[in-house]
Amino acid sequence: MSRSARIVLQDRRRRSLCVVLALCLLPLACGEHEVPVANGSESPEEILQEALGSLGILVPVNLDTAALARAVQAGQSIPLPFAEEGGQLVQRDVQLTLRNLRAPDLAEFVLKDGVAQQGRTEPLPPPATYQGIVAAQGGGEPGAAVLTVTAQVVAGNLLVAPDGWSLIEPLEPMLRLRGVDPARRQRVLGKYNHAVYNARDTRLTPGLAGSREALGAAPTPSRKRARAQSSTPLGLSIVADGDAELFRAYPLDSVMPFWLMQETLFNAIDWLYNCVEPDANADNAYTVCGNAFDGGAGAFQAPLRIDRLETWTAGGPTATAAGAMVVESASFTHQATPVCCGEPHTAGQSNLVHFFSGKVFTGGAGNASVGGLNVYGDGCQQPLATFCCHHGVSQIVPGGGTPGTLFQLQLLVAHEIGHNNGGEEDRGGFAQDWLFGDQSGPTLMFSGFDGFPSEEIFVYAHDVAENTIGPLLEQRLGSPPNVTATCGSAPIL
Repeated sequence: MSRSARIVLQDRRRRSLCVVLALCLLPLACGEHEVPVANGSESPEEILQEALGSLGILVPVNLDTAALARAVQAGQSIPLPFAEEGGQLVQRDVQLTLRNLRAPDLAEFVLKDGVAQQGRTEPLPPPATYQGIVAAQGGGEPGAAVLTVTAQVVAGNLLVAPDGWSLIEPLEPMLRLRGVDPARRQRVLGKYNHAVYNARDTRLTPGLAGSREALGAAPTPSRKRARAQSSTPLGLSIVADGDAELFRAYPLDSVMPFWLMQETLFNAIDWLYNCVEPDANADNAYTVCGNAFDGGAGAFQAPLRIDRLETWTAGGPTATAAGAMVVESASFTHQATPVCCGEPHTAGQSNLVHFFSGKVFTGGAGNASVGGLNVYGDGCQQPLATFCCHHGVSQIVPGGGTPGTLFQLQLLVAHEIGHNNGGEEDRGGFAQDWLFGDQSGPTLMFSGFDGFPSEEIFVYAHDVAENTIGPLLEQRLGSPPNVTATCGSAPIL
């Protein structure tokens, strides 16, 4: 075994589920990284070290996902591993409630072939997106859980104060998207099926070293704005699209096909807009939503509704930069009858369109029109310099300085949707508290130079939520699409 693949034995009294051991995958902490020779004698731990060692401290685990899915579907609480900072695993009991984000008529996903100029639909399995509560322990406060749970996958977040933000994601796509060949993947997947890690143990992406200096600075003062009360509840409708590279990155035979990845990321956005930011109320009682927990501003509440889940399988957008892709998305994202490639452009009936790309972009991993919420029409046909539209783009594969972990992808999608909803880029990265004040870090509109630092927290800055995003949601979500509005430029992450 490589010297850097140090095994950390777990305390049996605290060991969760089928967790056998933890890998220290942080070369700076464990010693100089040695790349093992690819051969049949490699251990799963050595393969993991080579493939994922640059990401930080990851703990490989084997979860009985089928049993967990059955328990969740029956309304039972389930035990899940939680990674404390430093890689120690503890068991946390989680009570989840189904959070069906799909529009009432959304029963199929769409596959579009732009070469053959035809498309097809396939039925969606039942929804598997959940939100809920992590049980309190030892007199502490309860935490929050936001997860996708299927018979093959557990993917999402557990947040507990003071232990922080722990993530679970499946190993199969993590290994495949990093070029691990099928035989070596199978050696790993025969022993482990998921990775668990604490957000603070993730590695910074290249070029971010200088961004840490601003993290301890005082937060930008909030200019408190009294929230205007809507006559009807706000709702944020959204279409998911993707390129042919997305379809190849998350194929239908993966444990995480493209549509499930889209739903998993949208589940985190719904939690942000329907729970983290607003004050606790009867409508979000299924999870921990009080501002004392999450640090949100209580300035808006806008639960998400998914109108469509689709991707191109061939043809479609070809741009290699996120800025160009967001313009192409406005031209290519549509639903026709029969499905594929013609008018009408009914994506204009939704408040937002988010395009998930499997390309490794040049220049930056995401792009969106600032203030483009609910705007569709002539602005969507303009070049990038004057682009004003309800579209955003996120690269959801590793590469180009982006690690592509679930932690980073949630931040990226929330950041780009924040631009759509009026948030400007935060160049300072001032810290704000959350998790009962036990954790602080830069908020969602800060992206450093090339990506998001491990201290990033999943909340908008108070003044951004109160003075920009909240008012824009109130104004735009009460009106039909095709609003004529002034947008900012489309920023590159």
